Amino acid sequence: MSIEDKLRSFVVEIQEGWEVGEITDDVAIIEEGLIDSLAILQLVTFVETEFAVVVSDDDLVAENFGSVAAIAAFVRSRQAVGARPDPS
Repeated sequence: MSIEDKLRSFVVEIQEGWEVGEITDDVAIIEEGLIDSLAILQLVTFVETEFAVVVSDDDLVAENFGSVAAIAAFVRSRQAVGARPDPS
């Protein structure tokens, strides 16, 4: 299952009334009301746990969490950074 698929499934799990097929990669999940403020906290916890990345307060911007595609790109960038060997 891709990162995008896992994210869509999680959003559907925490927000009733939506189907996985209704959530496209580029839909503005916060602006469109797919998730509310409580759900964004749940989503951050899911992202950290499921994908083994750290999300700081500074990361909580629309550029990183505005859509499924944005979150997936954020996760991939963090995983790539984490996969690099320590230069010291």
